[in-house]
Amino acid sequence: MISRAILSVSLAIAVGACASSRPAPIKIGGTTPTPRPPVTGPETPTIPPVLPPITPPSDFSLVPVAFGDIPGWASADMAPALAAFKRQCISLRQRSSDASLSGGRYGGKAGDWFNACDAASVIQPGQERWFFESYFDPQFVIGPGEARLTAYFEPVISASREWTPAFSEPLLKRPPDMITVDLGAFAEAYDNETLRGAPRTLNGKLNGDRIVPYPKREAITPFLGQIIGYAHPADVYNLQVQGSGRLRFTDGSEARAQFSAQNGYKWNSALGALRNSGRLPSPTWSNFRAWLDQNPAQQKSALNADPSYVFFQEETISDYAAGPKGAANVPLTPMGSIAVDPAFHPYGAIVFVSGDYQGGAFQRLFVAQDTGGAIRRGPNRGDVFAGTGAEAGAFAERMNSANPQWWTLLPKNFNAPVAAAPSTPTPAG
Repeated sequence: MISRAILSVSLAIAVGACASSRPAPIKIGGTTPTPRPPVTGPETPTIPPVLPPITPPSDFSLVPVAFGDIPGWASADMAPALAAFKRQCISLRQRSSDASLSGGRYGGKAGDWFNACDAASVIQPGQERWFFESYFDPQFVIGPGEARLTAYFEPVISASREWTPAFSEPLLKRPPDMITVDLGAFAEAYDNETLRGAPRTLNGKLNGDRIVPYPKREAITPFLGQIIGYAHPADVYNLQVQGSGRLRFTDGSEARAQFSAQNGYKWNSALGALRNSGRLPSPTWSNFRAWLDQNPAQQKSALNADPSYVFFQEETISDYAAGPKGAANVPLTPMGSIAVDPAFHPYGAIVFVSGDYQGGAFQRLFVAQDTGGAIRRGPNRGDVFAGTGAEAGAFAERMNSANPQWWTLLPKNFNAPVAAAPSTPTPAG
C-alpha cells in the first residue's frame, strides 16, 4: 500500500530503545495450552513492571516471555484485534495449510493458525483475553531500525464527477503504461542477496526496450478515461498520504478510493516543504487547505514538492464498519489493524505494542495487515489504523510515540525458528 506518512510533519526522527535484558534468543516454541474458564466480565487489572530500555541490537530475534511481562496486557481492549484476526482468518482459510505466511521472518504456515481461527469464530464478547492467552504464546521483539508508532486514517472527502472551481484536482486510476517489476522473483531466480535487500516491487514504464522510472508528480498527466473524479487539492493530497479514502459525490453517491499503485518515488511532505520555506509555519491539514485556497497560482508548485504520486481504483463500500483493504488484501479494522515492516513481521501477525499517547500509556493488541514506505524501517516501526473520518484523523495527527516496545503472539505448539536476517538489510523507500 501507499507510503504511510507521519501526519505531524515536524516530527523528529529518533531511533528508539527496546527492552530490559532478557535470556538469549531461542527458537520459537510453545507449550500445550492450559484451558481456563471463559471470561464473562472484565478482569481485575494488574500492573506488570515496565521494562527499562536497552540499546537496540543489530539483529532481529524473538524471545519467549510470559503474558505478565507485557505492560498493560491485563487491561487492554482486545475486541478490535479479535475482529481484525477474524477477518484475517478468512484470508488464511483460502490458502493451503502448508502455504507460508506472506512476508516476515517468522509465522510458519497457514495451517499453524487454523486451530486458533476455528476458536476465534465462536469467542464471545468478554472472552478475548482468554482466547489469546489460551491459543498463543507471547514473544518479545528485538531488532534494528527505527522505533516509532504513528497512526493513519481513512479520510471522507467531498468530490465531483465533473471539474468545478471547488473540485479542481483529479483522482486518477492506475495508468495503462505503468509496469510493475517483481524484484523478489528476480532475487530468487538469480539467488542474489543485493536484490533481496531491495524493495519487493518497482513501478516504471517502457522507454524503447528498457524500463525506466515512472514520472514524478510534476510530470504526470491523465490518460483518457483515467479520471475517477475531482476534489479539493488538499483533499486529494491527503488521500494520497493516507493511501485511500471515502468519496461523497455531489450527486449523493458514495464510493471508496482504494490504493492501486504509486509511482515509486520516496514521499516528501508538501506540508513540510512549505514549513521549511517559511510559508506555512504551522503545517496542519486545515492550514494547508487554507494556504492553497489563498495561493491558487502556487498550488501546483507546492504539491510538486512531493515527487510521490498515488493512483486509486474506485470500489463499492460494502462494509461501512470496516476500512479499506490493506497490503494483506484484508479490510482494515479501526484500532485493530496496524501497518508494519513486512521484512520482519508477516501479514496476519498478532502484535502487542506498548507506547504513549498524549502523555498517557498506549497499550493495545493489533493484527499486522498493512505496510508502507515510511513504515519499512524495522520491526519496531508501526502505523495504527485509527478508522474513518475526522475524529480518527484528529487521533492520527496527534499520534507520535517514540521507543515503543513490541511483542508478537505465536500459535501454541509452534516450533518454526526465526529466519536469519539478511546480511545487508535495506529499508524500502
